[in-house]
Amino acid sequence: CSSDLIKIVEYFWAVGHRTKRKGTYKLPLIEGKTLKPHFANLRIDKVEEDKVIVSFNRDDGTLIKELTVEKGKQNYYRPMSMDGGYEYILKFTRF
Repeated sequence: CSSDLIKIVEYFWAVGHRTKRKGTYKLPLIEGKTLKPHFANLRIDKVEEDKVIVSFNRDDGTLIKELTVEKGKQNYYRPMSMDGGYEYILKFTRF
């Protein structure tokens, strides 16, 4: 449906500091659509009726992580880091 979106909430965290919300993005469900919040390259790879496959990629296109986001559920992704960085919550939603 054209009113379905992926909502991405971005947080910054660091050891010894409070986690802070840095931004919220809404991306229409169009295969191939991309978003680059801070250091992540996020791409919608496949859209199905009740789930969306999203990938995080390096600048050169190398796949880092692929997530399946199901309608009504949220996914959490934190790139590997030992002491701080960005983390993302993705949700398939309707507006």
